Amino acid sequence: MGTERYEHGTHEKSTRTHATSTQLSPGQMAGAIGEGRSFLGIVIPVEGEYARKVSATRAATGDPYAYIPPHITLMSGVPLPDPAEAIAHIRNVVSAFSPFPLRFAGTDTFYPVSPVTYLRVAEGERELTELHERLHSGPLDAKPAYPFVPHLTLAQEVAPERLAQVRREWEDVSFNMSAHSVTVHVGDGAGSWTQIEELAFSG
Repeated sequence: MGTERYEHGTHEKSTRTHATSTQLSPGQMAGAIGEGRSFLGIVIPVEGEYARKVSATRAATGDPYAYIPPHITLMSGVPLPDPAEAIAHIRNVVSAFSPFPLRFAGTDTFYPVSPVTYLRVAEGERELTELHERLHSGPLDAKPAYPFVPHLTLAQEVAPERLAQVRREWEDVSFNMSAHSVTVHVGDGAGSWTQIEELAFSG
């Protein structure tokens, strides 16, 4: 998410075995959102050893967004006309899902449409796509700018040769994790995002 346009034969399971929801009251939500924060972003955090390796790779390439924690973007830049209605919708969608396994394997790129190299989702794509579609409904029924491709960014906004290098370096990498929760963020449209909630899959 952030300003994104939105392991060599080794398998790792996330050390995180559960997630708890962190929800704000209406008053807390208003304070957290603040004036001028009128866009929503929703992501699944990616944690553990390989998340640290992804961050290190992004930093080493000179990726200007390397500071953003690794994640899978489900929604980014969707207008937030009614915060209370939108958050109620998100909570309702997320609560219907149970935790599910994810596996990352193989690399691909959005270049030349967008200067991004990424790890492909080899398992869990069906659940991620269903989540994406359900979130983009009701009060958040906005057509995304690009077709939804679940992915984990490895490098962004760097030279094409760096994108190609990272793609080669990670092409034989694979790892597993379990998706337990989403985090909800509000943005100002200028690249600044604030997390307002973490919601666990509890279905």
